[in-house]
Amino acid sequence: MQKSAMPKPSVDRLMDTPLPVLINELGVTLFDSSITDAEFFGAVVERKTGELILSMPTGRSELEHDTVARYLLAQALGVPVPTMPAPIVTHRVDEDGDSGQADEALRRVRGGRA
Repeated sequence: MQKSAMPKPSVDRLMDTPLPVLINELGVTLFDSSITDAEFFGAVVERKTGELILSMPTGRSELEHDTVARYLLAQALGVPVPTMPAPIVTHRVDEDGDSGQADEALRRVRGGRA
């Protein structure tokens, strides 16, 4: 299956476009995560097709949700943005990396379902 090229927005476009519009333009699938861990800020998964799936925890402030969602999209799309301050830390699991780590990340994003 051919991987489709995800459009790479500019930093200004990524930061200034209303988040729902940006998600729609990029064809991102957004869903609420059932993860309640206070250290979980969200996750983005790129499928083999190139589709991005963004999972965000519920019950967070609008500012946190918006900021983290944009940051995760920037990381996934290779848009150069400054690193987030602690306590937000990102981990990248590549297809060539540790598949056990990738499986665990997907389990957490899916709310524990295998």
